[in-house]
Amino acid sequence: MGETIQLLTTADVRKLLKIGNKTCLDLFHRSDFPCIKVGKSFKVAVSSFNEYVSTRRVLSEVNE
Repeated sequence: MGETIQLLTTADVRKLLKIGNKTCLDLFHRSDFPCIKVGKSFKVAVSSFNEYVSTRRVLSEVNE
């Protein structure tokens, strides 16, 4: 058969990113976040999550 897709829950993402529940839910509701809704819960594929995180960067502001 095909390969199994590993999914992360909101709890998994909260632990990985060390963020709170509201921040996590805000992330899952973003249009650019690659999640799916399964019943009443959200899931994100591990590979999609890793790609999403690796393509984000924080722009530093120089206050000089």
